[in-house]
Amino acid sequence: MKRALAMLLLLCLLFPAAALAADDGADGYVDNWYEIFVYSFADGDGDRIGDFRGATEKLEYVKDMGFGGIWLMPIHPSPSYHKYDVTDYYAVDPLYGTLEDFQAFLDRAHALGIRVIIDLVVNHTSNEHPWFQSAMADESSPYRDYYRFSREARAGYNPLPDGWYFESRFVSTMPDLNLDNPAVREEIASVMRYWLEMGVDGFRLDAVTSYYTGDKSANIAFLRWLNETAKSIRPDCFLVGECWDSLYTIADYYDSGLDSFFTFPVAQGGGYIASILGKDVQKKGESLGNVVELLQRELGDVWMSPFLGNHDTVRIAQALGYHTPTAIKMAAGLLAMMNGSVFVYYGDEIGMIGAENDPQKRLGMFWDERKNITFCPPGARMLEYPFPSVRDQQEQPSSILNYYRQAMALRNRFPHIARGVPTVLESPDVNVCLLEKAWNGETLLIAVNLSVDDMTFAVPEGYDTLVGELEVWGEAVLEGDALTVPAYGIALLQ
Repeated sequence: MKRALAMLLLLCLLFPAAALAADDGADGYVDNWYEIFVYSFADGDGDRIGDFRGATEKLEYVKDMGFGGIWLMPIHPSPSYHKYDVTDYYAVDPLYGTLEDFQAFLDRAHALGIRVIIDLVVNHTSNEHPWFQSAMADESSPYRDYYRFSREARAGYNPLPDGWYFESRFVSTMPDLNLDNPAVREEIASVMRYWLEMGVDGFRLDAVTSYYTGDKSANIAFLRWLNETAKSIRPDCFLVGECWDSLYTIADYYDSGLDSFFTFPVAQGGGYIASILGKDVQKKGESLGNVVELLQRELGDVWMSPFLGNHDTVRIAQALGYHTPTAIKMAAGLLAMMNGSVFVYYGDEIGMIGAENDPQKRLGMFWDERKNITFCPPGARMLEYPFPSVRDQQEQPSSILNYYRQAMALRNRFPHIARGVPTVLESPDVNVCLLEKAWNGETLLIAVNLSVDDMTFAVPEGYDTLVGELEVWGEAVLEGDALTVPAYGIALLQ
């Protein structure tokens, strides 16, 4: 405990809050992103529902944790709690506050060096959107061709009372937009311009594989148009797409020119990281090396966006089994050593859990007292927090929160981690992975011990300084060329 406290104090001295937020690399990309569901994050007006004022009050926390970017789930007016069914692309939901409140949030984030992207949902609108209401009421409406209608029943279409059918692949309350219509594309371009000129730094693109159901080439072509249009408005904006598919399909989608796509195979209970940490994998170090080589081979030099979980997936603490924080920390450590922009879902840094339905995965952030947690999203069945609050974990040097904080600090301190070309070196043990990352003429050695035992071995020639570590059970020690990495430890050398 004393060692952990000393390390935490040293981090605070060496990397004050102003330095912990991610610095953009030469490519302008942010290394560490934080996903926020505004509804459940922080309440600023006392109604127990999250809002922009509450989120603004927590920006110092986001910065102190080492995140240089925030992704806000949908903020537009919507009849649902999740807001993926938009009724007005040019406004914010009154539940979250006013446009002035959002602008204040944006301005404060930028003052702290934090970039902000918002969800852009253009596969569909709400059935309460004025476009669809007009299209449904009048066949001659100028908005009729904003959607797809049919006189015959088709797969993915839902009926109207007048005998017509409309495309709505997700649910009947979310009619799909006709993205082939030039007028719809003009609307989308106008929406992007509005928010980019307001100061939003880019977009998370929802459901990119559903734009043209079953037609990957058309989806990629549309994404290419989206990317070119957005970059013509603001060249430095960041676009990341939700391509929930295999690694090989994700690789194909990079042909669109989009900045990044979420690396779904890394995430979730059945993803690469959770599988490596599971009981079925015996040679964990070798398996980690195989994953690194697979990602490098299939994705090459593209900018990845790996993550452990998000608002649609079982929370990683629950997927790993939340009776001990060891696996939760180790998952965060493995994520933190990956290339690209890592995304962390709010609450994962304190071990929040959630499974079953979507509302259960989007519970209120546990800041201090349970009485102050925001109301559960409609449909949530249980309120359970297996680990202490943010306030309490901040005071515990060995907490999950402080492990995440140290992990993000290492990523910010060493750009090699996010940007370096990885090489898997020969390992001294099947449960140890030695990973070298070359960037800007320098190399960084990452030694990961995935064993229950401490491991001592000779480091490769040229590495003589221990420059950082993530520890669960003890500290790493370098004596001469002999490095001891404790059980479930990660050591960085130069």
